[in-house]
Amino acid sequence: MLSHMPRTRSERTSRAQKTGFRQGRSGACEARLYLFTGAANGEGQPPVRQVAASDLHEAVAYMRKWHPDLDILRVELVAVIEMVSGSPLN
Repeated sequence: MLSHMPRTRSERTSRAQKTGFRQGRSGACEARLYLFTGAANGEGQPPVRQVAASDLHEAVAYMRKWHPDLDILRVELVAVIEMVSGSPLN
């Protein structure tokens, strides 16, 4: 019986690791918005996915995990999103 053993809590990841926002050069939390364009199937428009991540490597890792069937042709850095410290969304 294991009831005499102390319970341990699982380690939680920090909030920044979950959201993709990291502290930027200006001191505010920031993330980059990437636009992934895939290969068109037939005559339709090519599939497009947007990802907010701290860097390109994180965005590509997300795309590989959640959209493995997307054949990526182009990646664009669309914007840098800043969230000022103390924001209600923080």
